[in-house]
Amino acid sequence: MMGKFTVWIVLAGVAWLGWTLWRIGRRRAESAASPPPAESESARTREQGADAAPGEAPPEPMLRCARCGLYLPARDSVAGARGSSYCSTAHRDLTEQAPRGPSASR
Repeated sequence: MMGKFTVWIVLAGVAWLGWTLWRIGRRRAESAASPPPAESESARTREQGADAAPGEAPPEPMLRCARCGLYLPARDSVAGARGSSYCSTAHRDLTEQAPRGPSASR
């Protein structure tokens, strides 16, 4: 009884292994038969940089808030009157409305 069970287990394992190898071969054949990417797509990939994955945006420049020092993406920053970047309009207003000069610290 135990011998027949072992034979069935071995046959099931061989069948599973054969099926798995067949699937791997089929996937390789499909990927080899697919056409290469269009020229414009490869040019776009080169423009994005080598570390950006296809379909992923390139890294965005980070700016530092002149008031608190927080780093944030350039698109989320608030521009100041003197070219400084801020994390919020409140920090911009606080910094730019503060009195300047030696008499301000008294």
